[in-house]
Amino acid sequence: MRGYFGVQTFQENLMRLRLVLALAATLVCGALAAADLTITFNSVAKGMMGAGGTSTEIHYYSSEFNMVRNEKDRRDTLVDFKNGISYTIDHKKKTISKMSFDDALAALESLNAAQPEGMGQMFGAMFGDPNDFKVDKVGPETVAGRSCTAWNIRVGKLAMSLSADPTLKQPIPDTTYMKMVQARAAQFAKAGPMGASFKRLYEEMAKIKGIPLKTHMTGMMGMDVATEATKIEQGPVPAATFTLPAGYKIEDAGKKMREEMMKKK
Repeated sequence: MRGYFGVQTFQENLMRLRLVLALAATLVCGALAAADLTITFNSVAKGMMGAGGTSTEIHYYSSEFNMVRNEKDRRDTLVDFKNGISYTIDHKKKTISKMSFDDALAALESLNAAQPEGMGQMFGAMFGDPNDFKVDKVGPETVAGRSCTAWNIRVGKLAMSLSADPTLKQPIPDTTYMKMVQARAAQFAKAGPMGASFKRLYEEMAKIKGIPLKTHMTGMMGMDVATEATKIEQGPVPAATFTLPAGYKIEDAGKKMREEMMKKK
């Protein structure tokens, strides 16, 4: 039997947290409908026990989808804003794992609900007080040839530095964006110390105009993740970019996760 502090269990929880963060991050730069975008990012990640590495990701944005492709890992992430579903596409295994936004946030909430007595205080100490936050405007910075504004955000023990181009807008309709933000904020609020810290962080990030072209996040269970854009293209993205590959096995990870949570009750 794996204990709560077992390595595999902890890594599973961390993977769930990273998925939630990925979904939340797509909501940060919502705005009135704009042109499709293609942005290439270099990423450097450091995690527990030396996990991580460098990679290049290409982010494709349309009014309904966000596709992130990682050629090194041969793993893509497709977010369907209209239906509120995220797909993880593993080209090595030829599998597709899907999860709704509600399932992802329910997973985060379950981590808090399933904690043994005293764990809530421990996570609170780990992430810090979400009401202890500070946002500083650093000043101008050029990223990938574009004029950005640099910011530092600290929420408890979470720290995020970012540089955003205020002229770039993610082409998600404003009404869709606002509904999603309100729903996600409500879910984060129920997710205990972890959710409260991330809720505050993304609330503050959402106040910053434009798309972050450079980010550096630390303080999340030893993680240290930095991204920087190297190329930005504005113009139509082919519809085929957002099409799931044929012949891959599809797993409903959200349904499976909910079933596992029910067994533990």
